[in-house]
Amino acid sequence: MLKVHLLNVFAFCSIAAILTLGACASHKKNFFSKTYHNTTARYNSYFIAKENIREVEEAISSAHKNNYGKILGVFHDIDSATIDGVRAQLEDAIVKASLSIQRHENSNWVYPSYYLVGKARYYGGDFVNAIETFKYINKYSEEKDLRHQALVALMRSFIDYGEHSNAVEVADYLRKENLNRENMRDFLLTKAYFSHIREDYNGLVRNLSQAVKMETGKKRKARYYFILGQVYQQLGFEGEAYNNYRKCLKSNPEYELSFYAKLNLAQVTRLDQKVDLKKIRGYFTKLLKDDKNREFIDRIYYEMANFEIKHNDPDLAVEYLKSSIASSVNNPRQKGNAYLRLGELYYDLYKNYELAQAYYDSTVSVLPKDEERFEEIKERAEILTDFVDQLKTIELQDSLLALSEMNKSELQQLLNDYVEEQERIKRQMERDARKLARQTTSADGAVAGRALANPFGIDEHSTVEGATWYFNNLSAISSGRTQFLSRWGNRPLEDNWRRSQRQSTLAVSQDERLETQDTASVEEGSNRQIQESEDKVQALMATIPFTDEAKAEALNKIEDAYFKLGGIYNFQLEEDENAIETYEKLLERFPGSAYEPETLYLLYLIYKPTDEEKSESYKRALTATYPKSIYAKLAINPNYREESSETAQRLQRLYKIAYDYYVREDFNQARLLVSRGLQQYPDNEFSDQLRILGILIDGKVEGQYKYQYELQQFIENYPDSKYLDYANKLLSASREFKSKELQRKGAQYITYFDQPHFFIFVYPDLEGFSELIPALIEKFIDEKFGGQNLKTGNLSLNKAFSIVLVNKFETKESAMDFYKDFNNSDLTLPQNQGAEYENFVITEDNFQILYQTKKTENYRTFFEENYKN
Repeated sequence: MLKVHLLNVFAFCSIAAILTLGACASHKKNFFSKTYHNTTARYNSYFIAKENIREVEEAISSAHKNNYGKILGVFHDIDSATIDGVRAQLEDAIVKASLSIQRHENSNWVYPSYYLVGKARYYGGDFVNAIETFKYINKYSEEKDLRHQALVALMRSFIDYGEHSNAVEVADYLRKENLNRENMRDFLLTKAYFSHIREDYNGLVRNLSQAVKMETGKKRKARYYFILGQVYQQLGFEGEAYNNYRKCLKSNPEYELSFYAKLNLAQVTRLDQKVDLKKIRGYFTKLLKDDKNREFIDRIYYEMANFEIKHNDPDLAVEYLKSSIASSVNNPRQKGNAYLRLGELYYDLYKNYELAQAYYDSTVSVLPKDEERFEEIKERAEILTDFVDQLKTIELQDSLLALSEMNKSELQQLLNDYVEEQERIKRQMERDARKLARQTTSADGAVAGRALANPFGIDEHSTVEGATWYFNNLSAISSGRTQFLSRWGNRPLEDNWRRSQRQSTLAVSQDERLETQDTASVEEGSNRQIQESEDKVQALMATIPFTDEAKAEALNKIEDAYFKLGGIYNFQLEEDENAIETYEKLLERFPGSAYEPETLYLLYLIYKPTDEEKSESYKRALTATYPKSIYAKLAINPNYREESSETAQRLQRLYKIAYDYYVREDFNQARLLVSRGLQQYPDNEFSDQLRILGILIDGKVEGQYKYQYELQQFIENYPDSKYLDYANKLLSASREFKSKELQRKGAQYITYFDQPHFFIFVYPDLEGFSELIPALIEKFIDEKFGGQNLKTGNLSLNKAFSIVLVNKFETKESAMDFYKDFNNSDLTLPQNQGAEYENFVITEDNFQILYQTKKTENYRTFFEENYKN
């Protein structure tokens, strides 16, 4: 019997072993094989991989810090530093899931393992392989719910990889599928996430409102309700925001979320009466007193400030924002937002641009750089820095100019009082600092405590917030003058008058003296202090523009600052009204400014969308006053730049051909091309380069003096040309060369007279003569020789004299006829300061020699011998 029993046991074990060995084959699909591989895959490699993914997701959740200053994300942000800390789990998840796939290929856990591989790659930032993995599941898996799950993950991968068009295609496909509850929830959450990224807040609300109904986890549900509350609050639907914040609180959220829900709830509570305002303010006070909220005090003050701004009490809001900054110790994001809010208030509401700039600067210094608007805020801070610099320049120079017009004795007293006041403030600040050091060990360095800049640059100067510099206030200056006369009378301006009259007032006060000081040391310190004060007064006096040159320089600085300020308003801050006001003030204060053409053009553009009549008036002023400017051409033809560029390209090709002829010394052909180009396109930006080439050609053909004459004409006629410096260099070089040549050879006039002649009138270079004399000669020519097509030119001969050149006469005889008629006429010339004149005729060749020597004495003898005799 025992034997039979043993045989049965042996047979059973043998059969079990055979069945187990058969089940281990991964390709077998019988009942035993499927059961084995399903069990082994699920509770071994797949289980470990899934635990790894769970640890990664918990790490992401734990590391995530909510930024309640903006709408929370549907999903937690995936931080690269966090991923680096769980890189081992991600790699192990891929290895374990791959084992499940390779060793248990006939189990039900192959494609779920692929899904874990895809998630691991997604969390690791390997979007390309994650996308391929999820696509593979959708293509080959026979399980519908798993395919839908993979497609939801694929959609999120496309979103984070930046392939939004592919994400939309996946969403369109899933929308037509019949999803189970869990996949539908995840799909709606992913669509809400996508809407948030695209700033489609309607889509965010629509999808998240549906998803929250399918959510079973209370913590996640509370977060989604909070997000909905934030969106509704931002869109201005405060009733809906209130309802969602209430639902968030009913979902038993974590304390931090609960705190912010209560805080936001106060902002959207409907208020009908003053009693309600008092109730909400009391609610904020209650939050402040709650010990559990100690770490959130800065945020409470910040929301209290927002509440007061909303209910039109900005002054109280400013105080709360300062309290927020003072209580913000370990929350740079919150402190930065408080600084930013102050900057916005001081800019938009109080128009205190200097403080606004300071607060923006502080914002940039503390706000984390990952803040969504950081670069925008930084750029605005930089703009405001430049903006405030221009305002300070205008205020300072205007103040200095006003001071320069004051009576000297009154000005002396004003500066004395100013320095004395700064010294008093400095002593008071030092006493306050010592007192504060005894009372507390720390203080917040809020910007509000910063002193306003001293226009004179004195370090000791400090003012309270909202104060203005005394000398920037003309009424204060006037008041100071009156007080001075009332107190001191009309005192003469004397050196060291303060030393004799007011020494006692500058003595160090009794409470500041050390008891151990004797009378001598006190007197010595007082005298030293008086001397230092007088030195400071003299330093201030030296900055005031008393001379005409200094005043002109101050006005130039103001003019430049107005133009730059208008540009900042117009192009950077995009504040049209302020830009218009600044530009029009520039035109009013500085008529004929070098900035006038561009300013008129900018005003034409700014007014164009809103006031066509005003716009056209500026266009007319521009085209009438500055018809040749590029701004006038742009006002007439907005496509001028493009068309000008095409023309420039044609001129460049023509220039190259003409220059090749010039190099080959085929000057006639080169001159023909230059003349043709300038005739067709006289005003193009490239035309000046063609003109310079024409002058070089004329110099080769007609000689140095013709070359110099045309260079001089170019310099006078095209003062804004970019080739002006080049033309001046060419002219200087030519004159220097010719001068040395004449010095070497001596001035020898040529007796060849069978050539064209000029009439020359030499006059002293006195004030107003350069316009008057040419005009008188032109009038004479029009009356006596109007039909001969004579032309005049005005040239500087030397430092003392200029010449009017009349050209040209084809023969010596015709030139002398003009000479005789001119000298026999009744033309009346000014006799200012004993002015002396002379005139003569001269050949082209001899004029070149005369113009180079700059002296008429030698030629006068030559003229008497060869013309008059």
